[in-house]
Amino acid sequence: MIQVIFVFLTLALVIFLAFRKWNIIVVSIIAAGILALLSGQNILEAFTVTFATGLSGYVKNFFLLFVVSALFGKFMEESGAAASIAKSLARLFGQRFAILGVLFAGMLLCYGGISALVIAFTMYPIALAVFKRADLPRRLIPGVIAAGCFTFAATCLPGTPQTINMVPIPYLSTTVSAAPVLGIICGAIGIVLTALYIYREGAKARKKEEHFEADDATLEVLAKAETAGEGVNPFLAVVPMIVVIVLLVAFKLNAHVALLIACAVCYALFFKNIGNPMPAILAAVQSGTGAAITTGAIVGYGSVVSASAGYAILSDAMVNMNASPLISYSLTTTVLAGAAGSGTGGLAIALNNLAPKFIEMGISPEVLHRIGCMAATGLDSLPHNGAVVVLLTLSGMTHKDSYKQIFITTVVLTLIVCVIGILLATAGIC
Repeated sequence: MIQVIFVFLTLALVIFLAFRKWNIIVVSIIAAGILALLSGQNILEAFTVTFATGLSGYVKNFFLLFVVSALFGKFMEESGAAASIAKSLARLFGQRFAILGVLFAGMLLCYGGISALVIAFTMYPIALAVFKRADLPRRLIPGVIAAGCFTFAATCLPGTPQTINMVPIPYLSTTVSAAPVLGIICGAIGIVLTALYIYREGAKARKKEEHFEADDATLEVLAKAETAGEGVNPFLAVVPMIVVIVLLVAFKLNAHVALLIACAVCYALFFKNIGNPMPAILAAVQSGTGAAITTGAIVGYGSVVSASAGYAILSDAMVNMNASPLISYSLTTTVLAGAAGSGTGGLAIALNNLAPKFIEMGISPEVLHRIGCMAATGLDSLPHNGAVVVLLTLSGMTHKDSYKQIFITTVVLTLIVCVIGILLATAGIC
């Protein structure tokens, strides 16, 4: 039992230090070292073999994917295509439903494969302009953006080229369209619940007579929002996203190739706006490298966890618990994602350690793929999550101001939909 406590102690340490804004690579190394000591592992071997193998394996599998995904997002951002799509959807929904226009714009960009942080930086000035016209309080903006790009468009809907939907592929030999019926049903339920909640929050704010207020920094961002996406046809702007999804779903092309072709299409359509592509390429390489190594470090820590006696006890208990295997799989995935502040990291650890056992038990790899993606976004956006912190900082808000809406949409609703997914999968709907 003491060995199990050691595992939870280091998980708690990861959460605490990440919440204190420590570098996650440093946190992973510290936690791995402490657990190796407490569980009696050879320290040198724990770092040079176990930790290093987990990290290098993850980087080998996903480094290029992170880079090409970042490049696609950068091209869509620099070209003004992402801003054009977002503005058009916001206008389409009008002033009364303006808050839903921002939500669905984020979801569309997310489903099209643009990374969450790129969406956040693209959507924030547009959301400001929309909220100003609708006279809604700025405190709601982080929750609306997070609801659009941290949830169901990335995990439930089949075909999305988001990284989290790619993570299960090398472990399960599935595709981006795994368990399509299950994904579409859960995605539709999640999107409806999210839209109802977000609209209700806007209505409550109006009832309380809250209004849009702007400081000097906000006014400066608003001025820039006026020119974002200017001159870019929104119908032309969605073409690169359609290209990548069609290549992945209809032609089952390799994700790296599909994203590179979409990048080429984006550049061909908007080369005048992008100009010299080298700065975007260098930024994508830097961003992709950082994301791959940071997440790989968490996976390295997970490898040290999986080599401990405590994890062996926990794993046996989870696999043999008197419940659906999907419940134990989901619980493990979401707890690991929450501890790491990373859905992709938690999912990779769970897949590496549990997926083979559940496949032997007769669970469909496609179901493991889709349920794993849903579970990975249950607790990954707790207050210490890096994307949450960046989004709040970008918006000039604090956790006290805006985290409630982020928590409801990205934690509560995603967990509810994951439970629904487990029930449907257990009933054979996939």
